[in-house]
Amino acid sequence: MCTGRIDPAIIAKAFKKGLDGLIVVGCFIGECHYVSGNIQAKAKIDMTRSLLKHIGLNENRLSFQHCSSGEATRFVESSGEATRFVEIVNKFDKTIHELGPIGGESDQVKGPELFRKLEAAEAVLAGQKMRWVIGKKTEFLEKGNLYGEVFTEHEFKRTIDMIIVEETEVQEILGRLKEGAQSVKALAESLAMPSERVFRYINALRRKDMVELETISGQSPLYKVIPQGV
Repeated sequence: MCTGRIDPAIIAKAFKKGLDGLIVVGCFIGECHYVSGNIQAKAKIDMTRSLLKHIGLNENRLSFQHCSSGEATRFVESSGEATRFVEIVNKFDKTIHELGPIGGESDQVKGPELFRKLEAAEAVLAGQKMRWVIGKKTEFLEKGNLYGEVFTEHEFKRTIDMIIVEETEVQEILGRLKEGAQSVKALAESLAMPSERVFRYINALRRKDMVELETISGQSPLYKVIPQGV
């Protein structure tokens, strides 16, 4: 009923299933029947585009556009011109054809590795932290945080980008550990991440009872994921 109800995790899931492009078309700002639904939708899509870019997917595969109900699918025969909705769709269709299939040359990360990263992206977007932060955007920009600090758009985006990096790295670590117990060194090598950072994440996950020590191989502790909700 409203683009504001779109769940960003579903977007990542769609790309994970092989979708080449996704366009979301909402009302113009100020014309939303639910007052701020389209503003919330744009904030979600902007965040999702930043995350997709971070994991190596071409961000142009996801687009958010504005269109009113009066600019729908009809073709204006008298002028030979298409309405705004038709123009939006045609332009996006051309963009996706130029980009080619997902995981191809236009994407920074290719093939199976990209889909593995999309798995992590879906988990990040479904997580409570991302949902909470994006839901607080308007409040942070207008009223400020708990300490009364009002954010600029640039500051809020920088905060989102920092959370994206951290949450993605955490989910990638969890993804590897779900495949089997691993050491910090092995995780660092497979994820091209500094060992110190991996160790910090592992300790944080242990405190949250999400990861535990399975055994010690030689002198290396091997960690595994603790099944949740069991």
